[in-house]
Amino acid sequence: MVKNGTNEYHKYRYVTAEDIITRVNTALTKHGLCTVVMPTLSRFDTVTNLKGNTEHLATVQVAIQVIDSVSGETVEILGLGSGQDSGDKAVMKAQTAAIKYAYMLSLAIATGDDPE
Repeated sequence: MVKNGTNEYHKYRYVTAEDIITRVNTALTKHGLCTVVMPTLSRFDTVTNLKGNTEHLATVQVAIQVIDSVSGETVEILGLGSGQDSGDKAVMKAQTAAIKYAYMLSLAIATGDDPE
């Protein structure tokens, strides 16, 4: 996949969650499938970052149920993600990462694309 995101602070490019979800939703719609995402907060810790500031570190596991709208058959994919933030966004960052990587791995398996 194309790496449209840029982390200016750490100087690297990445595949955005928006690009992953857009690609997945297009394929799901084409084949009459839908998904239900069920997140679980696995850990929530207070940590000290390299600058000595206190931040929150969250780890979220998602179970994504893929449902065939015609047959009702389902399959489940799992994802795990962590997010760190000084405010209230650690859990949301972790959930976004978990969803992104669950879909990236599924796309890689289904298409043979490199999940990098």
